[in-house]
Amino acid sequence: MKPLTGPTHLKSNISSLRRLRVATILLVASFVGLVIGAGVYNLAQQYSVVVNTTTRAARNTVRAIESHATKTFGETFRIVEGIADMYRHELEHQHRGTVAQIDQRYLHKLMAEKLDLAPAVMSFFIVDENFNGVAGSRTYPVDMSRVYITGLSFEKSIDIGNDLIVGQLYKDVRPGAPPDIWMLPVGARVRDAAGVLRGYVFAIILTHYFTDYYTTLDVGAHGRIAMWTDDGRLVAATPNETTSPGAFRATPAAVAARPEDLTGNIAYTTGAGLVDEVVAQGNMGNMPLNVSVVLDGQDFLMSWRNTRNAVTLAIVSIILAMTVFAFIILRQLRRTEENERALRQAKAAAEEANDAKSRFLAHMSHEFRTPLNAIMGFSEIIKNKVLGDIIAPAYTSYADHIHRSGEHLLNIVNDILDMAKIESGVQPIHQEAIDIPGVITAAVSFVEGLASQKNIKIRVAVPGGLPAVSGDQRFSRQVVINLLSNAIKFSPPDSEIVVATHYIEGRHLDVSVSDHGPGIEPALLRRLGEPFLQGNPSVSHSGQGTGLGLSICKRYMDLLGGELLMDSTVGSGTTAIIRFPNRLMIFATPVQAPSRSVA
Repeated sequence: MKPLTGPTHLKSNISSLRRLRVATILLVASFVGLVIGAGVYNLAQQYSVVVNTTTRAARNTVRAIESHATKTFGETFRIVEGIADMYRHELEHQHRGTVAQIDQRYLHKLMAEKLDLAPAVMSFFIVDENFNGVAGSRTYPVDMSRVYITGLSFEKSIDIGNDLIVGQLYKDVRPGAPPDIWMLPVGARVRDAAGVLRGYVFAIILTHYFTDYYTTLDVGAHGRIAMWTDDGRLVAATPNETTSPGAFRATPAAVAARPEDLTGNIAYTTGAGLVDEVVAQGNMGNMPLNVSVVLDGQDFLMSWRNTRNAVTLAIVSIILAMTVFAFIILRQLRRTEENERALRQAKAAAEEANDAKSRFLAHMSHEFRTPLNAIMGFSEIIKNKVLGDIIAPAYTSYADHIHRSGEHLLNIVNDILDMAKIESGVQPIHQEAIDIPGVITAAVSFVEGLASQKNIKIRVAVPGGLPAVSGDQRFSRQVVINLLSNAIKFSPPDSEIVVATHYIEGRHLDVSVSDHGPGIEPALLRRLGEPFLQGNPSVSHSGQGTGLGLSICKRYMDLLGGELLMDSTVGSGTTAIIRFPNRLMIFATPVQAPSRSVA
Protein backbone atom coordinates (compact mmCIF):
# COMPACT_ATOMS: atom_id res chain seq x y z
CA MET A 1 0.00 0.00 0.00
CA LYS A 2 1.28 3.44 -0.91
CA PRO A 3 1.66 5.99 1.90
CA LEU A 4 -0.92 8.77 1.93
CA THR A 5 1.38 11.58 0.86
CA GLY A 6 -0.23 12.55 -2.42
CA PRO A 7 -2.38 15.61 -3.26
CA THR A 8 -5.53 13.80 -2.11
CA HIS A 9 -4.02 13.29 1.33
CA LEU A 10 -2.94 16.95 1.51
CA LYS A 11 -6.42 18.11 0.51
CA SER A 12 -7.87 15.86 3.20
CA ASN A 13 -5.52 17.42 5.78
CA ILE A 14 -6.54 20.94 4.77
CA SER A 15 -10.23 20.01 4.93
CA SER A 16 -9.67 18.51 8.38
CA LEU A 17 -7.93 21.69 9.52
CA ARG A 18 -10.80 23.80 8.23
CA ARG A 19 -13.31 21.62 10.05
CA LEU A 20 -11.18 21.87 13.20
CA ARG A 21 -11.11 25.66 12.86
CA VAL A 22 -14.88 25.83 12.49
CA ALA A 23 -15.28 23.44 15.45
CA THR A 24 -12.97 25.64 17.54
CA ILE A 25 -14.98 28.76 16.70
CA LEU A 26 -18.24 26.99 17.53
CA LEU A 27 -16.81 25.60 20.77
CA VAL A 28 -15.51 28.99 21.91
CA ALA A 29 -18.77 30.69 20.91
CA SER A 30 -20.79 28.04 22.76
CA PHE A 31 -18.62 28.36 25.87
CA VAL A 32 -18.86 32.16 25.81
CA GLY A 33 -22.63 31.91 25.33
CA LEU A 34 -22.85 29.43 28.19
CA VAL A 35 -20.83 31.72 30.47
CA ILE A 36 -22.95 34.74 29.56
CA GLY A 37 -26.16 32.74 29.98
CA ALA A 38 -25.06 31.36 33.34
CA GLY A 39 -24.02 34.81 34.52
CA VAL A 40 -27.28 36.41 33.42
CA TYR A 41 -29.33 33.58 34.95
CA ASN A 42 -27.42 33.83 38.24
CA LEU A 43 -27.90 37.61 38.34
CA ALA A 44 -31.61 37.24 37.56
CA GLN A 45 -31.99 34.70 40.36
CA GLN A 46 -30.13 36.91 42.83
CA TYR A 47 -32.14 39.93 41.73
CA SER A 48 -35.40 38.06 42.30
CA VAL A 49 -34.19 36.96 45.75
CA VAL A 50 -33.17 40.53 46.66
CA VAL A 51 -36.50 42.02 45.55
CA ASN A 52 -38.51 39.31 47.33
CA THR A 53 -36.43 39.71 50.49
CA THR A 54 -36.87 43.48 50.33
CA THR A 55 -40.62 43.07 49.82
CA ARG A 56 -40.87 40.86 52.89
CA ALA A 57 -38.74 43.30 54.87
CA ALA A 58 -41.01 46.21 53.86
CA ARG A 59 -44.13 44.27 54.87
CA ASN A 60 -42.54 43.22 58.15
CA THR A 61 -41.57 46.82 58.86
CA VAL A 62 -45.15 47.95 58.22
CA ARG A 63 -46.44 45.26 60.55
CA ALA A 64 -43.92 46.29 63.22
CA ILE A 65 -45.02 49.92 62.91
CA GLU A 66 -48.67 48.91 63.05
CA SER A 67 -48.00 46.80 66.13
CA HIS A 68 -46.17 49.69 67.81
CA ALA A 69 -48.89 52.18 66.91
CA THR A 70 -51.67 49.80 67.97
CA LYS A 71 -49.99 49.26 71.31
CA THR A 72 -49.38 53.00 71.80
CA PHE A 73 -52.88 54.09 70.86
CA GLY A 74 -54.48 51.12 72.63
CA GLU A 75 -52.75 51.87 75.92
CA THR A 76 -53.55 55.55 75.55
CA PHE A 77 -57.22 54.88 74.90
CA ARG A 78 -57.40 52.48 77.86
CA ILE A 79 -55.96 55.19 80.13
CA VAL A 80 -58.33 57.75 78.65
CA GLU A 81 -61.30 55.43 79.22
CA GLY A 82 -60.15 54.82 82.81
CA ILE A 83 -59.96 58.57 83.45
CA ALA A 84 -63.35 58.96 81.77
CA ASP A 85 -64.82 56.33 84.14
CA MET A 86 -63.45 58.21 87.17
CA TYR A 87 -64.80 61.51 85.83
CA ARG A 88 -68.17 59.86 85.18
CA HIS A 89 -68.12 58.50 88.75
CA GLU A 90 -67.43 61.99 90.09
CA LEU A 91 -70.32 63.34 88.00
CA GLU A 92 -72.69 60.71 89.40
CA HIS A 93 -71.71 61.57 93.01
CA GLN A 94 -72.25 65.22 92.29
CA HIS A 95 -75.62 64.47 90.69
CA ARG A 96 -76.71 62.50 93.76
CA GLY A 97 -75.62 65.38 95.94
CA THR A 98 -73.08 63.37 97.87
CA VAL A 99 -70.39 65.90 96.96
CA ALA A 100 -70.68 69.62 96.43
CA GLN A 101 -68.28 69.66 93.48
CA ILE A 102 -65.92 67.51 91.49
CA ASP A 103 -62.65 66.73 93.21
CA GLN A 104 -60.23 68.32 90.66
CA ARG A 105 -57.18 67.59 92.81
CA TYR A 106 -58.02 63.92 92.81
CA LEU A 107 -58.45 63.90 89.03
CA HIS A 108 -55.21 65.84 88.59
CA LYS A 109 -53.32 63.40 90.75
CA LEU A 110 -54.88 60.46 88.90
CA MET A 111 -53.92 61.80 85.45
CA ALA A 112 -50.41 62.76 86.63
CA GLU A 113 -49.87 59.17 87.74
CA LYS A 114 -51.11 57.91 84.36
CA LEU A 115 -48.48 59.96 82.48
CA ASP A 116 -45.80 57.48 83.60
CA LEU A 117 -47.75 54.72 81.86
CA ALA A 118 -48.06 56.60 78.56
CA PRO A 119 -44.64 57.76 77.29
CA ALA A 120 -46.16 59.08 74.07
CA VAL A 121 -48.57 61.40 75.90
CA MET A 122 -47.58 64.95 76.76
CA SER A 123 -50.61 65.55 79.01
CA PHE A 124 -54.15 64.44 79.92
CA PHE A 125 -56.97 66.87 80.58
CA ILE A 126 -60.72 66.89 81.14
CA VAL A 127 -63.16 69.47 79.76
CA ASP A 128 -66.90 69.79 80.23
CA GLU A 129 -69.41 69.74 77.41
CA ASN A 130 -68.67 73.42 76.72
CA PHE A 131 -64.88 72.83 76.54
CA ASN A 132 -64.23 74.49 79.86
CA GLY A 133 -61.27 73.05 81.72
CA VAL A 134 -62.07 70.67 84.55
CA ALA A 135 -58.74 69.05 85.42
CA GLY A 136 -55.26 68.54 83.90
CA SER A 137 -52.30 66.27 84.48
CA ARG A 138 -49.64 68.98 84.35
CA THR A 139 -51.13 71.76 86.50
CA TYR A 140 -53.51 72.21 89.34
CA PRO A 141 -55.82 73.88 88.93
CA VAL A 142 -55.99 73.20 85.22
CA ASP A 143 -54.35 75.84 82.98
CA MET A 144 -55.90 75.47 79.55
CA SER A 145 -53.41 77.94 78.05
CA ARG A 146 -50.70 75.39 78.70
CA VAL A 147 -52.74 72.72 77.00
CA TYR A 148 -53.41 74.98 74.04
CA ILE A 149 -56.89 73.61 73.75
CA THR A 150 -57.95 76.16 71.14
CA GLY A 151 -55.85 74.44 68.49
CA LEU A 152 -57.54 71.09 68.72
CA SER A 153 -60.35 71.83 66.27
CA PHE A 154 -62.69 69.40 67.95
CA GLU A 155 -65.39 70.24 65.47
CA LYS A 156 -63.45 68.13 62.93
CA SER A 157 -62.71 65.24 65.25
CA ILE A 158 -63.18 61.75 63.86
CA ASP A 159 -65.32 59.23 65.72
CA ILE A 160 -63.73 55.78 65.74
CA GLY A 161 -66.48 54.09 67.76
CA ASN A 162 -67.48 53.61 71.41
CA ASP A 163 -67.36 57.39 71.94
CA LEU A 164 -63.64 57.37 71.13
CA ILE A 165 -62.45 60.26 68.96
CA VAL A 166 -59.31 61.41 67.18
CA GLY A 167 -58.73 65.13 66.84
CA GLN A 168 -56.90 67.11 64.19
CA LEU A 169 -53.09 67.26 64.09
CA TYR A 170 -51.78 70.62 65.29
CA LYS A 171 -48.49 72.35 66.05
CA ASP A 172 -47.52 73.83 69.38
CA VAL A 173 -47.08 77.52 68.66
CA ARG A 174 -47.15 78.78 72.25
CA PRO A 175 -44.45 81.31 73.18
CA GLY A 176 -41.30 79.49 74.25
CA ALA A 177 -42.43 76.14 72.83
CA PRO A 178 -39.72 74.10 71.05
CA PRO A 179 -39.89 74.32 67.22
CA ASP A 180 -41.62 71.70 65.08
CA ILE A 181 -43.51 70.10 67.95
CA TRP A 182 -46.61 68.44 66.51
CA MET A 183 -49.36 66.92 68.59
CA LEU A 184 -52.23 64.58 67.90
CA PRO A 185 -55.17 64.69 70.36
CA VAL A 186 -57.15 61.51 71.07
CA GLY A 187 -59.94 61.19 73.57
CA ALA A 188 -63.28 59.88 74.74
CA ARG A 189 -66.72 61.42 75.24
CA VAL A 190 -68.05 61.23 78.79
CA ARG A 191 -71.81 60.62 79.17
CA ASP A 192 -73.93 60.27 82.28
CA ALA A 193 -76.24 57.37 83.06
CA ALA A 194 -78.93 58.97 80.93
CA GLY A 195 -76.58 59.18 77.95
CA VAL A 196 -76.24 62.94 78.11
CA LEU A 197 -72.84 64.32 77.03
CA ARG A 198 -71.15 65.78 80.09
CA GLY A 199 -67.61 66.34 78.81
CA TYR A 200 -64.41 64.94 77.24
CA VAL A 201 -61.17 63.34 78.33
CA PHE A 202 -58.23 64.07 76.04
CA ALA A 203 -54.65 62.80 75.72
CA ILE A 204 -52.17 64.93 73.76
CA ILE A 205 -49.79 62.56 71.92
CA LEU A 206 -46.38 63.89 70.85
CA THR A 207 -45.75 62.75 67.25
CA HIS A 208 -41.96 62.74 67.66
CA TYR A 209 -42.47 59.69 69.86
CA PHE A 210 -43.25 57.78 66.64
CA THR A 211 -40.37 59.50 64.81
CA ASP A 212 -37.95 58.32 67.50
CA TYR A 213 -39.23 54.79 67.07
CA TYR A 214 -38.99 54.89 63.25
CA THR A 215 -35.33 55.89 63.42
CA THR A 216 -34.59 52.63 65.24
CA LEU A 217 -35.86 50.62 62.25
CA ASP A 218 -33.44 49.68 59.48
CA VAL A 219 -34.69 51.02 56.15
CA GLY A 220 -31.27 51.82 54.68
CA ALA A 221 -29.51 55.10 54.15
CA HIS A 222 -32.07 56.29 51.59
CA GLY A 223 -35.24 54.60 52.87
CA ARG A 224 -37.97 56.40 54.77
CA ILE A 225 -40.96 55.75 57.01
CA ALA A 226 -43.93 58.05 57.36
CA MET A 227 -47.29 58.12 59.19
CA TRP A 228 -50.08 59.98 57.40
CA THR A 229 -53.61 60.94 58.18
CA ASP A 230 -56.19 59.51 55.83
CA ASP A 231 -56.47 62.88 54.09
CA GLY A 232 -52.72 62.91 53.35
CA ARG A 233 -51.27 65.07 56.14
CA LEU A 234 -47.87 63.96 57.47
CA VAL A 235 -47.91 63.01 61.17
CA ALA A 236 -44.42 61.65 61.77
CA ALA A 237 -41.53 60.52 59.57
CA THR A 238 -37.86 59.69 59.40
CA PRO A 239 -35.46 62.49 58.36
CA ASN A 240 -35.34 61.33 54.71
CA GLU A 241 -38.98 62.21 54.15
CA THR A 242 -39.15 65.39 52.08
CA THR A 243 -42.64 66.38 53.23
CA SER A 244 -42.73 68.46 56.42
CA PRO A 245 -44.89 67.34 59.38
CA GLY A 246 -48.40 68.75 59.15
CA ALA A 247 -48.07 69.33 55.38
CA PHE A 248 -49.97 67.46 52.70
CA ARG A 249 -48.12 65.31 50.19
CA ALA A 250 -48.38 66.68 46.68
CA THR A 251 -49.71 63.42 45.22
CA PRO A 252 -51.35 61.27 47.88
CA ALA A 253 -50.07 57.73 47.54
CA ALA A 254 -52.59 54.93 47.23
CA VAL A 255 -53.00 53.23 50.56
CA ALA A 256 -54.30 49.82 51.45
CA ALA A 257 -58.06 49.86 51.57
CA ARG A 258 -59.70 48.97 54.81
CA PRO A 259 -60.20 46.57 56.50
CA GLU A 260 -56.77 45.93 57.91
CA ASP A 261 -56.35 42.49 56.35
CA LEU A 262 -54.78 44.35 53.42
CA THR A 263 -52.09 45.73 55.68
CA GLY A 264 -48.69 45.66 53.93
CA ASN A 265 -49.88 46.32 50.38
CA ILE A 266 -46.83 46.56 48.06
CA ALA A 267 -46.15 48.93 45.19
CA TYR A 268 -43.03 48.91 42.97
CA THR A 269 -41.44 51.87 41.26
CA THR A 270 -39.17 50.79 38.42
CA GLY A 271 -36.64 52.59 36.27
CA ALA A 272 -34.04 51.38 33.73
CA GLY A 273 -35.45 47.87 34.04
CA LEU A 274 -34.76 47.63 37.77
CA VAL A 275 -36.87 48.30 40.85
CA ASP A 276 -36.07 51.78 42.14
CA GLU A 277 -38.33 51.62 45.18
CA VAL A 278 -40.39 49.12 47.13
CA VAL A 279 -43.31 50.82 48.90
CA ALA A 280 -45.30 48.99 51.58
CA GLN A 281 -48.41 50.66 53.02
CA GLY A 282 -50.88 49.77 55.72
CA ASN A 283 -53.63 51.10 57.98
CA MET A 284 -53.46 51.72 61.72
CA GLY A 285 -56.41 49.52 62.59
CA ASN A 286 -59.54 51.67 63.00
CA MET A 287 -57.48 54.82 63.44
CA PRO A 288 -57.74 57.38 60.60
CA LEU A 289 -54.03 56.91 60.02
CA ASN A 290 -51.86 54.96 57.63
CA VAL A 291 -48.16 54.25 57.33
CA SER A 292 -45.82 53.98 54.34
CA VAL A 293 -42.42 52.32 54.25
CA VAL A 294 -40.22 53.16 51.25
CA LEU A 295 -37.09 51.07 50.65
CA ASP A 296 -34.76 52.62 48.09
CA GLY A 297 -33.01 50.58 45.40
CA GLN A 298 -29.76 52.39 46.14
CA ASP A 299 -29.72 50.45 49.42
CA PHE A 300 -31.19 47.03 48.81
CA LEU A 301 -29.69 46.66 45.32
CA MET A 302 -26.18 47.76 46.35
CA SER A 303 -24.97 44.24 47.06
CA TRP A 304 -26.62 42.93 43.90
CA ARG A 305 -25.05 45.70 41.83
CA ASN A 306 -21.63 44.86 43.27
CA THR A 307 -22.24 41.23 42.37
CA ARG A 308 -23.42 42.27 38.93
CA ASN A 309 -20.26 44.30 38.37
CA ALA A 310 -18.11 41.40 39.58
CA VAL A 311 -19.96 38.92 37.36
CA THR A 312 -19.76 41.30 34.39
CA LEU A 313 -16.02 41.75 34.96
CA ALA A 314 -15.61 37.98 35.24
CA ILE A 315 -17.63 37.42 32.05
CA VAL A 316 -15.64 40.06 30.17
CA SER A 317 -12.38 38.53 31.46
CA ILE A 318 -13.49 35.05 30.40
CA ILE A 319 -14.58 36.34 26.99
CA LEU A 320 -11.26 38.12 26.50
CA ALA A 321 -9.34 35.04 27.65
CA MET A 322 -11.37 32.78 25.35
CA THR A 323 -10.97 35.24 22.51
CA VAL A 324 -7.21 35.28 22.97
CA PHE A 325 -7.21 31.49 23.30
CA ALA A 326 -9.34 31.13 20.16
CA PHE A 327 -7.15 33.64 18.32
CA ILE A 328 -4.01 31.70 19.19
CA ILE A 329 -5.58 28.36 18.25
CA LEU A 330 -7.05 29.73 15.01
CA ARG A 331 -3.78 31.41 14.10
CA GLN A 332 -1.92 28.17 14.74
CA LEU A 333 -4.49 26.26 12.69
CA ARG A 334 -4.21 28.83 9.92
CA ARG A 335 -0.44 28.53 9.96
CA THR A 336 -0.74 24.78 9.86
CA GLU A 337 -3.19 25.06 6.97
CA GLU A 338 -0.86 27.47 5.17
CA ASN A 339 2.00 25.06 5.77
CA GLU A 340 -0.11 22.22 4.40
CA ARG A 341 -1.05 24.33 1.40
CA ALA A 342 2.58 25.38 0.90
CA LEU A 343 3.59 21.73 1.20
CA ARG A 344 1.01 20.79 -1.38
CA GLN A 345 2.20 23.56 -3.69
CA ALA A 346 5.82 22.62 -3.08
CA LYS A 347 5.00 19.00 -3.79
CA ALA A 348 3.19 19.98 -6.97
CA ALA A 349 6.10 22.19 -7.97
CA ALA A 350 8.56 19.42 -7.14
CA GLU A 351 6.55 16.94 -9.18
CA GLU A 352 6.35 19.43 -12.05
CA ALA A 353 10.10 20.10 -11.77
CA ASN A 354 10.73 16.37 -11.67
CA ASP A 355 8.55 15.89 -14.76
CA ALA A 356 10.34 18.78 -16.47
CA LYS A 357 13.72 17.29 -15.63
CA SER A 358 12.53 13.89 -16.83
CA ARG A 359 11.41 15.49 -20.09
CA PHE A 360 14.68 17.38 -20.22
CA LEU A 361 16.75 14.23 -19.73
CA ALA A 362 14.72 12.38 -22.35
CA HIS A 363 15.06 15.32 -24.67
CA MET A 364 18.76 15.69 -23.94
CA SER A 365 19.33 12.01 -24.61
CA HIS A 366 17.78 12.60 -28.02
CA GLU A 367 19.67 15.87 -28.51
CA PHE A 368 23.00 14.30 -27.59
CA ARG A 369 22.38 10.97 -29.33
CA THR A 370 21.59 12.44 -32.78
CA PRO A 371 24.72 14.59 -33.23
CA LEU A 372 26.88 11.97 -31.51
CA ASN A 373 25.66 9.30 -33.93
CA ALA A 374 26.53 11.63 -36.81
CA ILE A 375 29.93 12.44 -35.32
CA MET A 376 30.76 8.77 -34.69
CA GLY A 377 29.39 7.56 -38.00
CA PHE A 378 31.04 10.12 -40.23
CA SER A 379 34.29 10.03 -38.25
CA GLU A 380 34.36 6.19 -38.57
CA ILE A 381 33.91 6.45 -42.33
CA ILE A 382 36.80 8.90 -42.53
CA LYS A 383 38.94 6.83 -40.12
CA ASN A 384 38.42 3.56 -42.05
CA LYS A 385 38.86 5.29 -45.41
CA VAL A 386 35.68 3.70 -46.63
CA LEU A 387 35.72 5.97 -49.66
CA GLY A 388 39.46 5.48 -50.29
CA ASP A 389 42.69 7.20 -49.40
CA ILE A 390 42.16 10.14 -51.58
CA ILE A 391 40.04 12.77 -49.98
CA ALA A 392 36.65 12.40 -51.54
CA PRO A 393 34.20 15.30 -51.84
CA ALA A 394 31.84 13.45 -49.49
CA TYR A 395 34.43 13.66 -46.71
CA THR A 396 34.03 17.46 -46.75
CA SER A 397 30.27 17.07 -46.32
CA TYR A 398 30.79 14.57 -43.52
CA ALA A 399 33.25 16.90 -41.81
CA ASP A 400 30.66 19.70 -42.07
CA HIS A 401 28.08 17.44 -40.43
CA ILE A 402 30.56 16.66 -37.66
CA HIS A 403 31.24 20.37 -37.14
CA ARG A 404 27.58 21.33 -37.00
CA SER A 405 26.79 18.45 -34.65
CA GLY A 406 29.62 19.43 -32.36
CA GLU A 407 28.49 23.06 -32.51
CA HIS A 408 24.96 22.00 -31.56
CA LEU A 409 26.29 20.01 -28.62
CA LEU A 410 28.40 22.98 -27.58
CA ASN A 411 25.36 25.28 -27.63
CA ILE A 412 23.40 22.85 -25.49
CA VAL A 413 26.26 22.56 -23.01
CA ASN A 414 26.66 26.38 -22.98
CA ASP A 415 22.96 26.85 -22.22
CA ILE A 416 23.18 24.38 -19.37
CA LEU A 417 26.33 26.00 -18.01
CA ASP A 418 24.82 29.51 -18.27
CA MET A 419 21.72 28.35 -16.42
CA ALA A 420 23.87 26.68 -13.77
CA LYS A 421 25.86 29.88 -13.27
CA ILE A 422 22.70 31.96 -12.92
CA GLU A 423 21.12 29.51 -10.47
CA SER A 424 24.30 29.37 -8.38
CA GLY A 425 24.54 33.19 -8.26
CA VAL A 426 28.10 33.37 -9.62
CA GLN A 427 27.22 34.96 -12.98
CA PRO A 428 29.29 38.18 -13.13
CA ILE A 429 27.72 41.41 -14.42
CA HIS A 430 29.72 44.03 -16.25
CA GLN A 431 28.04 47.41 -15.85
CA GLU A 432 28.34 49.59 -18.93
CA ALA A 433 26.29 51.83 -21.20
CA ILE A 434 24.24 49.57 -23.48
CA ASP A 435 23.67 50.79 -27.04
CA ILE A 436 20.20 49.32 -27.64
CA PRO A 437 20.23 49.88 -31.44
CA GLY A 438 23.72 48.34 -31.60
CA VAL A 439 22.59 45.35 -29.54
CA ILE A 440 19.64 44.80 -31.90
CA THR A 441 21.86 45.11 -34.99
CA ALA A 442 24.37 42.59 -33.59
CA ALA A 443 21.64 40.13 -32.62
CA VAL A 444 19.98 40.32 -36.05
CA SER A 445 23.32 39.79 -37.76
CA PHE A 446 23.94 36.71 -35.56
CA VAL A 447 20.67 34.96 -36.54
CA GLU A 448 20.27 36.14 -40.11
CA GLY A 449 21.77 32.92 -41.47
CA LEU A 450 19.24 30.89 -39.50
CA ALA A 451 16.42 33.15 -40.77
CA SER A 452 17.63 32.77 -44.36
CA GLN A 453 17.29 28.99 -44.16
CA LYS A 454 13.50 29.40 -43.64
CA ASN A 455 13.24 32.44 -45.91
CA ILE A 456 12.10 34.53 -42.91
CA LYS A 457 12.35 38.29 -43.12
CA ILE A 458 13.48 40.23 -40.04
CA ARG A 459 12.26 43.81 -40.02
CA VAL A 460 13.89 46.25 -37.58
CA ALA A 461 11.91 49.34 -36.51
CA VAL A 462 14.06 51.38 -34.12
CA PRO A 463 13.59 55.17 -33.98
CA GLY A 464 16.47 57.54 -33.36
CA GLY A 465 17.27 59.46 -30.22
CA LEU A 466 16.97 56.53 -27.82
CA PRO A 467 18.83 56.86 -24.52
CA ALA A 468 21.51 54.37 -23.54
CA VAL A 469 20.78 51.80 -20.82
CA SER A 470 22.98 50.91 -17.87
CA GLY A 471 23.72 47.18 -17.73
CA ASP A 472 25.70 44.31 -19.27
CA GLN A 473 25.73 44.56 -23.05
CA ARG A 474 26.59 40.87 -23.54
CA PHE A 475 23.58 39.80 -21.46
CA SER A 476 21.31 42.18 -23.36
CA ARG A 477 22.56 40.92 -26.74
CA GLN A 478 22.17 37.30 -25.64
CA VAL A 479 18.55 37.97 -24.56
CA VAL A 480 17.69 39.50 -27.96
CA ILE A 481 19.46 36.63 -29.75
CA ASN A 482 17.52 34.03 -27.75
CA LEU A 483 14.21 35.78 -28.43
CA LEU A 484 15.03 36.01 -32.18
CA SER A 485 16.09 32.34 -32.23
CA ASN A 486 12.80 31.33 -30.60
CA ALA A 487 10.83 33.48 -33.05
CA ILE A 488 12.66 31.92 -36.04
CA LYS A 489 12.20 28.42 -34.61
CA PHE A 490 8.43 28.79 -34.20
CA SER A 491 7.71 30.99 -37.25
CA PRO A 492 6.51 29.37 -40.46
CA PRO A 493 8.66 29.77 -43.62
CA ASP A 494 8.25 32.94 -45.68
CA SER A 495 6.95 34.89 -42.68
CA GLU A 496 8.15 38.08 -41.05
CA ILE A 497 9.62 38.85 -37.64
CA VAL A 498 9.49 42.42 -36.35
CA VAL A 499 12.04 43.84 -33.90
CA ALA A 500 10.91 47.22 -32.52
CA THR A 501 11.57 49.62 -29.66
CA HIS A 502 9.08 51.73 -27.77
CA TYR A 503 10.27 54.44 -25.41
CA ILE A 504 7.94 56.20 -22.94
CA GLU A 505 9.78 59.12 -21.39
CA GLY A 506 10.03 58.93 -17.64
CA ARG A 507 8.73 55.33 -17.51
CA HIS A 508 10.53 52.64 -19.53
CA LEU A 509 12.17 51.50 -22.75
CA ASP A 510 10.80 48.34 -24.44
CA VAL A 511 12.44 46.08 -27.05
CA SER A 512 9.87 43.74 -28.65
CA VAL A 513 10.26 40.70 -30.91
CA SER A 514 7.01 39.68 -32.69
CA ASP A 515 6.43 36.60 -34.83
CA HIS A 516 3.52 34.92 -36.61
CA GLY A 517 4.01 31.47 -35.13
CA PRO A 518 1.39 29.13 -33.65
CA GLY A 519 1.22 31.07 -30.36
CA ILE A 520 1.26 29.74 -26.82
CA GLU A 521 -1.55 28.33 -24.71
CA PRO A 522 -2.56 30.67 -21.80
CA ALA A 523 -1.78 27.97 -19.22
CA LEU A 524 1.78 27.67 -20.55
CA LEU A 525 2.14 31.42 -21.10
CA ARG A 526 1.88 32.04 -17.34
CA ARG A 527 4.71 29.57 -16.71
CA LEU A 528 7.14 30.65 -19.39
CA GLY A 529 10.56 31.21 -17.90
CA GLU A 530 10.59 27.99 -15.88
CA PRO A 531 13.64 25.85 -16.65
CA PHE A 532 13.16 23.03 -19.22
CA LEU A 533 9.64 24.23 -20.12
CA GLN A 534 8.81 24.11 -23.82
CA GLY A 535 6.52 26.88 -25.02
CA ASN A 536 5.05 24.74 -27.82
CA PRO A 537 4.92 21.00 -27.16
CA SER A 538 4.53 20.32 -30.87
CA VAL A 539 8.09 21.58 -31.42
CA SER A 540 9.63 20.18 -28.28
CA HIS A 541 10.27 16.76 -29.79
CA SER A 542 11.89 17.99 -33.00
CA GLY A 543 15.37 18.26 -31.59
CA GLN A 544 15.44 22.03 -31.73
CA GLY A 545 15.83 23.17 -28.11
CA THR A 546 16.51 22.49 -24.45
CA GLY A 547 13.70 24.56 -22.92
CA LEU A 548 16.25 26.85 -21.26
CA GLY A 549 16.22 29.78 -23.69
CA LEU A 550 13.40 31.82 -22.16
CA SER A 551 14.47 30.83 -18.65
CA ILE A 552 17.95 32.25 -19.34
CA CYS A 553 16.37 35.41 -20.82
CA LYS A 554 14.24 35.89 -17.73
CA ARG A 555 17.18 35.38 -15.37
CA TYR A 556 19.38 37.78 -17.41
CA MET A 557 16.68 40.47 -17.28
CA ASP A 558 16.33 39.97 -13.53
CA LEU A 559 20.08 40.47 -13.18
CA LEU A 560 19.93 43.62 -15.35
CA GLY A 561 17.09 45.07 -13.26
CA GLY A 562 14.50 44.78 -16.04
CA GLU A 563 11.77 42.30 -16.81
CA LEU A 564 10.63 39.91 -19.53
CA LEU A 565 7.01 40.09 -20.70
CA MET A 566 5.19 37.70 -23.02
CA ASP A 567 2.01 38.28 -25.01
CA SER A 568 0.64 35.55 -27.23
CA THR A 569 -2.56 34.52 -28.97
CA VAL A 570 -2.95 30.93 -30.13
CA GLY A 571 -2.86 30.90 -33.94
CA SER A 572 -1.79 34.56 -34.24
CA GLY A 573 1.79 34.61 -33.00
CA THR A 574 3.80 35.75 -30.00
CA THR A 575 5.37 39.03 -28.88
CA ALA A 576 8.27 38.93 -26.40
CA ILE A 577 9.15 42.23 -24.70
CA ILE A 578 12.22 43.10 -22.67
CA ARG A 579 11.63 46.18 -20.55
CA PHE A 580 14.24 48.51 -19.07
CA PRO A 581 12.82 50.81 -16.35
CA ASN A 582 13.51 54.54 -16.33
CA ARG A 583 16.03 54.26 -13.48
CA LEU A 584 18.41 52.41 -15.88
CA MET A 585 18.27 55.15 -18.53
CA ILE A 586 21.44 57.12 -19.39
CA PHE A 587 20.44 60.35 -21.12
CA ALA A 588 23.88 61.88 -21.73
CA THR A 589 24.69 60.02 -24.94
CA PRO A 590 21.61 59.35 -27.10
CA VAL A 591 22.43 57.32 -30.20
CA GLN A 592 20.94 57.09 -33.67
CA ALA A 593 19.84 53.68 -34.89
CA PRO A 594 19.52 52.63 -38.51
CA SER A 595 16.42 50.86 -39.80
CA ARG A 596 17.20 47.76 -41.79
CA SER A 597 15.62 44.55 -43.04
CA VAL A 598 17.26 41.17 -43.42
CA ALA A 599 15.83 38.52 -45.73
